[in-house]
Amino acid sequence: MNDRTLYLFDGINKSSVKPIVEQIIKINQYDDDKDKKEKDFKRVPIDLIINSNGGSVYDGLGLINVIDNSKTPVHTYVYGLAASMSLLIAVSGHKRYAGRLSTFMYHSVSNHIDGHLEHLKNRIDETQRLQNIYDQYILSKTKLATADILSVQEHQRNWYMSPDEALALGIIDEIV
Repeated sequence: MNDRTLYLFDGINKSSVKPIVEQIIKINQYDDDKDKKEKDFKRVPIDLIINSNGGSVYDGLGLINVIDNSKTPVHTYVYGLAASMSLLIAVSGHKRYAGRLSTFMYHSVSNHIDGHLEHLKNRIDETQRLQNIYDQYILSKTKLATADILSVQEHQRNWYMSPDEALALGIIDEIV
């Protein structure tokens, strides 16, 4: 298990997230076995390199669940863009880094809604549920304030941040 560098450079979807989830699980299984056999075994972190404009909330939350439950630390590195769902994935790292030329972007969860009125109401409820999950997670992992998030949502805009701003807001731990 020497290859502990994983890449998320596509939009977030099942096919981009699946190999990352599989590798994190395999590395944890390998490290669990080594931990049982070696007295002073020390887990080597997994590096997740991110440059993504976001994508599926469901698939992103699936990856975040795996990262949160990983005994082996997962360090996230943003080199380029961490927007929308990939921002939340970047925030999920046990340690979080960014290159000096990186960009971060927060906005409201989006959901393409069409169909009959009953279907629309159901999708709106589900979109609000996902927004609540997203916001509570980012608030729990950073220094962002609820007022910051509500302001972005009320003005229906994208909030772009520099690495310096991301560092000040606790989105990342260090600029590399």
